[in-house]
Amino acid sequence: MIDFTKNDDLNKIISDNDIAIIQYGTATCMPCHSIKNRITAWQEDHKDIPAYYVSLEENMEIAAQRGILSAPTVEVYIEGRLSIQKSGYFSLDEILEKVSTVSEQMK
Repeated sequence: MIDFTKNDDLNKIISDNDIAIIQYGTATCMPCHSIKNRITAWQEDHKDIPAYYVSLEENMEIAAQRGILSAPTVEVYIEGRLSIQKSGYFSLDEILEKVSTVSEQMK
């Protein structure tokens, strides 16, 4: 998982990739760390799908522009469109399974 920095352009990341996973989190959010680790492990078998971790403390403006109000939040963009957005308590396995299925269909 790539740590998003102020030098990155989220819109470009989304538009340049068929599928992109964006996770928003905070340093003090334990579920955020767990989700980040699980997405990183999942990427071992899905190296073609970029995943970015956006720190809410460091990127409040971006989060506000996108309506992200809580952590953890995971977004999945497919062909430039927001396809999945889950916040709080959700099944990461369900999200990653859907992404895997869509990725296979696109090949």
